Amino acid sequence: MSNTILTETGTNEVEFVEFILCGQSFGVNVAKVREIISYNPDNITSVPETYHSVMGMFILRDSTLPLIDLKTHLELDDSKEAGESDSSYKQKVVLVCEFNGMVNGFLVDGVNQIRRCSWGDFAPLSPFISQFKPSITSSVTIDNNNILLVDLEHVLTDIYPATRLVYSEEDDRKQVGDVEQRRQEREKVHVILADDSSIVRASVKKITDEVGYTNISMHDNGLDAYKQVQEFAEKAASEESDILDYVNIVISDIEMPQMDGLTVTKKIKEELGLKNLPVIIFSSLINEQMVEKCKGVGADGWVNKLEVADLVRILDKYCLGRNQQDT
Repeated sequence: MSNTILTETGTNEVEFVEFILCGQSFGVNVAKVREIISYNPDNITSVPETYHSVMGMFILRDSTLPLIDLKTHLELDDSKEAGESDSSYKQKVVLVCEFNGMVNGFLVDGVNQIRRCSWGDFAPLSPFISQFKPSITSSVTIDNNNILLVDLEHVLTDIYPATRLVYSEEDDRKQVGDVEQRRQEREKVHVILADDSSIVRASVKKITDEVGYTNISMHDNGLDAYKQVQEFAEKAASEESDILDYVNIVISDIEMPQMDGLTVTKKIKEELGLKNLPVIIFSSLINEQMVEKCKGVGADGWVNKLEVADLVRILDKYCLGRNQQDT
């Protein structure tokens, strides 16, 4: 496979680091990994009264970073480590990851390789497993090896409660206009949300319900969200109606099984030709480089997952004006 594939945006391709914990393969998107370094326990400074999986702090090029024992956090059984397949991982390593504007180190048993595949190869977790809100979002089978994709955002919300998605009534009052009238207008809006994290879906649903965006269709993968938009587009065409009569906005994560958010956006804008349907990227990967990729596929906006107030404001910006005109 060509090494240039991932220079294009919206190809539904992903590269991820395959790492090992207790003999099991896990994965994390390459876009989140700044670097991989050897683990030296002598360089770790213990910090009292921290979360049980936080080993302490370490210094990396003049920056002090937290170190999280991922095996401990995921409550994996060390007794499963034995076996010839694990004999090559003598030296533990630290994945230095950056997302949501934060940098943290994650201790793992070893790294196998960087894998490249299509998001279409990933399978979402079954609803039975998802109900327990695990720190795993999906899985992919490569060379008869089942690799689990870890939801590192979920891990950090356990450790840092401040990273949880919250929105207060005070945030709503800061906006111009009557709060109750705004709530009534929001109830007329149909939102489609795509995010593979059960924690994020539940948090966004709670927030949108509280502010009045109660008509929200949620999907745990990008393909199902795209199919719903496609169905509405076909219905609008057959009835000679506007797509906005059926759905007003799409909110999409980037990393998702079946179809990633950039591909969802590109297909909505180009294949379906729905230039007037707002698509907002809601991701922990938002930075200057990712903003350019969002622009490249035609996204109307982008919001970091920690900036929930911005998400509500952008919903209002793209949805309330139309509904005011319709009333």
